[in-house]
Amino acid sequence: MADTPETTPMAVRVLVVEDSATQAQKLQESLESNGFSVTTARNGAAGVAAVRASRPDLVISDIVMPDLDGYEMCREIKADPRLKDTPVILLTSLSDPEDVIKGLECGADGFTVKTGSAAPVLAAIERLLHQRALDADTRDRTGIRMSFGGQEHRIAPRAQRIFDFLISTYDAAYRGNVELQKTRDELALLNGQLEARVKNRTEELARKNQEISETYQQLWHSAKLATLGELTASVAHELNNPLQIIGLRVESLSRRLSGDPAACEALSVVEKELDRMAHLVANLLQLSRKGEQRIAAVNAVEELEKTLDLLDYHLRARGIGTKKDFQPGIPLMRVDPEQLQQTFLNLFTNACDAMPSGGTLTLRVHGGKNVVIEIIDNGTGITADDLSRVMETFFTTKSWGKGTGLGLPICRRIVEAHGGSLSIESEPGQGTTVRIVLPAEGEEGRAHDK
Repeated sequence: MADTPETTPMAVRVLVVEDSATQAQKLQESLESNGFSVTTARNGAAGVAAVRASRPDLVISDIVMPDLDGYEMCREIKADPRLKDTPVILLTSLSDPEDVIKGLECGADGFTVKTGSAAPVLAAIERLLHQRALDADTRDRTGIRMSFGGQEHRIAPRAQRIFDFLISTYDAAYRGNVELQKTRDELALLNGQLEARVKNRTEELARKNQEISETYQQLWHSAKLATLGELTASVAHELNNPLQIIGLRVESLSRRLSGDPAACEALSVVEKELDRMAHLVANLLQLSRKGEQRIAAVNAVEELEKTLDLLDYHLRARGIGTKKDFQPGIPLMRVDPEQLQQTFLNLFTNACDAMPSGGTLTLRVHGGKNVVIEIIDNGTGITADDLSRVMETFFTTKSWGKGTGLGLPICRRIVEAHGGSLSIESEPGQGTTVRIVLPAEGEEGRAHDK
C-alpha cells in the first residue's frame, strides 16, 4: 500500500482528538508528512467543539479520554444533523470485543489499532475515503436492537457501514497480531540470548571455581611436600654423621684384622651395607633439594636404579619382585634429575598399591630419537571408565584418605614440561603399564654400555 491515500490528501482536513500531547504530536507529524492538514483537540468535549467550528473532513479520536470519551464524542457528532456526515475513526487497542459493539452503536465509521505506527491510521483513512466516494446509499436511522455482555445496544443496520467496520476491525486485529508476534519473536530471541549468557557465565564461574580449588589443593600439596622435604633433609643430615663414624671404625678394624680372613669378610659385608646406606642418604638429600629446574644430561637407567634403592625395603616388605629389561646404549636425556626421580617414585608407589598381595614390578627402557620408559605392574588394573579420568586433578581410584588425586597429574606435568608425554594402558585384573616418552639428548650424548 502507498504511504498516501488514493484521494488528493491536500484537500483532506483531519482533526486528531487525543489527550496525550506526545501521541497527538506524533500522529500529527505522521499525517502531515503524508500531505494531510491536521489540527488537534485535547479531549472529547474539545473535539466536538472543533468539529462544530471548523467542520473537518475526518476525525481520528482516541477512545479513553477524561470528561468525554471517544464513544460519547462520536455519538454527539452523529446526533447533530449538521455534523452527522463527518467520518469518525476510533483508535483502539481491541482489548475487549465490546469495543466493536460500542463503536457501531455510537455511529463510528471505522476502527484502527494503536500500534505506535502511522501505517494502520493511513490504511484506515484510505479505506474510509475511498468507500465514501463510492457510497451513495441513504442511512437507515431506525436501527436494530441487540444484546451483548448484558447490555442493550441500538445499531444503524446499514450493511456497507457494518462491512466497513468489520474490515477495519479485522485489519486492526491483524496488525495487532503482527505486532504481538514480532514482540514475541524479539522476546524469544532475548530470552535465548539471556539463557546463553547465563549458561556461559555459569560455566565460566564453574571453571574459575575449579581453578581456584585446584590451585588451593596444589598449594596445600606443595606445602606438604616442602615440609616432608625439610624433614627428609634433616634426617639425612643426621644419619650422615653416624654413618661416617661407623665407616671410619670399620676401616680401622679392617686394617687391624687384616690377618683374619673370616673377620675381613664380615667387615666387607658391613662396608657394602654402609655404602648402600650412604647412597640412600645421598639420594634422599638430592630428592629434598628445593629450587628451579636443574637440567642435566641424565641416564634413565641410573635414575630408575636410584629410585629402586629408595623403595627397596618397601618392595621387599610387600613381596614385590623387580624385573629389568634395559636396552643397551640408551641415549642420555636433558632433564631435571630430581623431578624425574619424583615422577618415578610416585609411579613406583602407585604400582605397589596396585599389588597389595605382592607381584612383579617390571621396568623397561628402550630408545632411539626418544627414550621410552615403561613401568609395568601385574596388579588389579584400572577399569575403562576410571582409565579415562585418572589424569584428572583430584580423581583417585584409591580408598578415602589414601590418595589425593594429584600424583598422576603432577607426573604428567613434569614429563610434559620436559617436552615428553605420559600415557597409561590398563586392563582390570591384568595390570597397568605407564609409558613415559622423553626426547633424547642426541647421538653424541649416547651413554656407554655398562
